[in-house]
Amino acid sequence: MKINKASTFGIEAGAMSSASRHQVELPNYLAEFFDDLSRATELVTVRLPGGSTYPRPFVYRGTDYGQWTEQWRLHLPTVEMGGLDYPGKILKFVRLHEGGSALYELAVIEPGSSEAAQLEIEAKKARTLGSTGSSQGRQYGYW
Repeated sequence: MKINKASTFGIEAGAMSSASRHQVELPNYLAEFFDDLSRATELVTVRLPGGSTYPRPFVYRGTDYGQWTEQWRLHLPTVEMGGLDYPGKILKFVRLHEGGSALYELAVIEPGSSEAAQLEIEAKKARTLGSTGSSQGRQYGYW
């Protein structure tokens, strides 16, 4: 299964970026989970538990680590905005469509929880469980 056809995507958040620790970096091959319009406009609409929605920057920023690496940075709603605590957790995105536009429902999952185990089971069934490139990569899966 290709990630752009998946309806659910989960990834370990890691330490996150920025002073507010609300930016998650994704290699290009995982950023393709987000629809073409979101990538073209560099804007993703995120819905948090409780129903609040936030249009959030989704910025392409390649990096040169001795060779060019394509990556994207998704700015999630900060705690100050009413967002969640992300570092060290698992981010689960579910793609929905409302009014013809893509909307991404976000849940934050505790590592080691039964919900985290279920994410891993689903990704293994779909044969899409993987890890980002580095030796200390973050586990991800989609289906």
